[in-house]
Amino acid sequence: MKRVNPVKIILAAAIAILSCSAFASDTIPAPAGYGKFELLQVILPWTGTSNPGSLFEYNMPKTGLIQAGYSHDNSKIRLVQQPETASSYNAATKGYMKVGDLSLFGSFSYSNSRFNGSEYNGTLIFNSRNPYLLGDTVPAMQVREQFDMEGVVSYPLSDRLALGVSATYVSAVGAKQKDPRNKNNISALNITPGIIYNMGKTKVGLSGSWYSTSNEISYSVEGNWNQTLFMLLGLGYYRQEVNISSYSQWYKGDGYSGALQVSHENNGLFMLAELKYDHFKEEARNGSSFRLIDGITGTDDFSLQGLLRLARGRALHFFELDASVMTVSSDEILQRSYTVNKGTYSYDSLATVSWIENKHMVTDIKGALNYSLLVFDDNHNLDFKAGGSVAANYFSTDHYPVQSYGYYNVLNLEATLFAGKLLHLGKMNFTPEIDLTYRANLASDISYVTQTYSLPEMVYHDFYINKANIFGGAISLKLEKQLDQGKVIKSLFLIPEARIALAPGTEAGDLSGYMVSAVAGIIF
Repeated sequence: MKRVNPVKIILAAAIAILSCSAFASDTIPAPAGYGKFELLQVILPWTGTSNPGSLFEYNMPKTGLIQAGYSHDNSKIRLVQQPETASSYNAATKGYMKVGDLSLFGSFSYSNSRFNGSEYNGTLIFNSRNPYLLGDTVPAMQVREQFDMEGVVSYPLSDRLALGVSATYVSAVGAKQKDPRNKNNISALNITPGIIYNMGKTKVGLSGSWYSTSNEISYSVEGNWNQTLFMLLGLGYYRQEVNISSYSQWYKGDGYSGALQVSHENNGLFMLAELKYDHFKEEARNGSSFRLIDGITGTDDFSLQGLLRLARGRALHFFELDASVMTVSSDEILQRSYTVNKGTYSYDSLATVSWIENKHMVTDIKGALNYSLLVFDDNHNLDFKAGGSVAANYFSTDHYPVQSYGYYNVLNLEATLFAGKLLHLGKMNFTPEIDLTYRANLASDISYVTQTYSLPEMVYHDFYINKANIFGGAISLKLEKQLDQGKVIKSLFLIPEARIALAPGTEAGDLSGYMVSAVAGIIF
């Protein structure tokens, strides 16, 4: 007698419970209006991977979006090198179209941001893993203007093979209008080719990226007094550049990545996985022609994303897995330039005083499980959504030798619940949404040795923030008016949102933060 597989019985029962007039995953209809952009990765999950070759599957009519918005963020739940308040005006446009067999996507955005209350960070980049940050202790408004551009082209070579390439470019300038004044010129370029091979119900893809970043900082003093800058070395240690009237720093980075994607679908069941490796190296340089190296930081990131989608009637069930292991290793370098005299001529030379490998190290391990239920109405609009997630994060930072300097590590667990419902008032659709979040600290440890040039208050503050128990919530309302068919403008939308976070009773005090934003636009 053939043995019965209990796993198959359980899977069959689960599918039977969920089933009712299933539609195939490649025939899931696209919603109208804003939902085409909001839910593209739901309809075509491959567009959520790093492979640009998937865009050719987008067979909907030419669609465009123009929007403008404003956001304001005020938070005490922040790291020392992050701004206390941030506000931004922004505008963007993006769209999809087909030219013959070519599938095209393009986007362009502009933002004008203001940051207040930031110390020890003159880079105007507040999520950097590089510990070698140049900054000062004069908190004043910093302004950044930024342009973001992206283009994607995808082309099917045959019924089984598709190619694609994407390119993104960022250009930003920023400055502070108070001594010592930093002026920043920031740019980044990313190029990603990809290929997808279709074997019927199974698809396999390969993609890779090369990218380059640059952030050139020029400090100047316009008053008749000199200033002091701080070159941070990680974990609160620093060295000073004293009595400067001008100073320059250059952050030059290069990186590459590679990814493998595999998907399979059968009778409304769709599965997709992407395994990716990303490597990035950034040098902090100063001096004449930026010859002197302050430090080199290398980042290695291994990530896995998995998705299972069940399509049953008007409902889609999403199960997602996200996991990543990121390691950061930084070399601390001290170099000096000097002049060599050779009788009738002289030249500048470079001396390396010290080069300490793996001086500062970071380990960041994350894992999350997510579930979403999406239900569509007769017009293919998203009628209802609900779900939740559970995420764990382990973060550790060390400064070697540990016995002489220190470390800290934190293990947190976070849970989220969310829900939203589409309501109607004539031709006006409005969707209120809410989500609730709680982050709990499971374990933490710190050991810090104060040195002559160290800022222990910076380290302890960041440690307290990283391990704080945080309650959070958000509400938003999507308003959209569908216009008559045949018009150039298909719909108008407005989306206000508000978020709040509370961290009572932390070792840094009772902390809170909030964010408000609104965006309005048209679909054409």
